[in-house]
Amino acid sequence: MVKSEATKDMSRLELMGIQENLKDSDESEITRFRESFHPDEMGFSGRREGI
Repeated sequence: MVKSEATKDMSRLELMGIQENLKDSDESEITRFRESFHPDEMGFSGRREGI
């Protein structure tokens, strides 16, 4: 799993919880979620396997 700088310290369970919460979200909720992260923290963290 590729993680960003913002999610690098989250466990797999935490990331799955975020995905589950966003699964049924509408476009405005997803946009609000994306904008909650600082742009400089959205880069990849560690190896970029499978890309």
